Amino acid sequence: MRIRRSPVLFWTAAGAVALLTATTVSGLVGRAADRAAELGGLREVAVAARAVAAGSVVQPADVALRRLPAALVPVAAPARSPGGRVALVDLAEGEVLLASRLAPEGVDGVAALLPEGMRAVAVPVDSARLPLQPGHRVDVLATFETVEPTAAPTVPVALAALVLATDDDAVTLAVTPDEAPRVAFAITRGLVTLALTGP
Repeated sequence: MRIRRSPVLFWTAAGAVALLTATTVSGLVGRAADRAAELGGLREVAVAARAVAAGSVVQPADVALRRLPAALVPVAAPARSPGGRVALVDLAEGEVLLASRLAPEGVDGVAALLPEGMRAVAVPVDSARLPLQPGHRVDVLATFETVEPTAAPTVPVALAALVLATDDDAVTLAVTPDEAPRVAFAITRGLVTLALTGP
């Protein structure tokens, strides 16, 4: 048997499906708008389009503009022009780009990674050095020859110094203004050892 389709029934069913779809979408959009209003409306902010490693320059392709609920935007000031600035820390994909997590405009290299008020000091190392990376923390230990039998031959001259950069001959550290002269003295008068500290 051949069943003949009725155009009236077909278009009636199609209209019903279209009406149901429109009603459902309208409801979802309305609920989304209400939810956005509850969260303070939407704000357009710059976010990381992909992960960026600390010390890397944020490229234009690393930045995307997104509209996010205001309640989900951090209180800290978002970066206005993140492109071309150096990431001070690892940036995760999708995170809002904050001014505090990027170096000031026009500052790059080690200077961009140096925390405010700190001093950068290069400590010579040999082939037996630890496999250090930028972002690690180390204690700087100095060993001196001493004639005092009760004196400790090894003393710390800087604690939890931030590793800014490494190469085959030296490790550049961020130390306090008080620690910088002690590290310099240890380099010229003693044997310096870098001890990796925990996070």
